[in-house]
Amino acid sequence: MAGCDYSCLLNGGEEMGMTDNQYKGFLLNQLKSLKEILVLVTEAGNTEAQKKVELEIETLNDMLKF
Repeated sequence: MAGCDYSCLLNGGEEMGMTDNQYKGFLLNQLKSLKEILVLVTEAGNTEAQKKVELEIETLNDMLKF
C-alpha cells in the first residue's frame, strides 16, 4: 500500500487496543478478584460492601455477554 499515511497510528501502522479475547480475559480476571472480595466481605458481615461487590459482579457478567 504505497502512499498510505499511517502517521496517525503508533509504531508505523500498528493499531492499538485489545482483541475480544484479551478483553474477555481481562473481565474474567476482574470477576475472579471480585468473587474473592465478595467472600471476604460476606464473612466480615459488611452488607453495604457486599451489595456493591454483587452489583459489580452483575455488571461484569453483563459485559461478558458479547
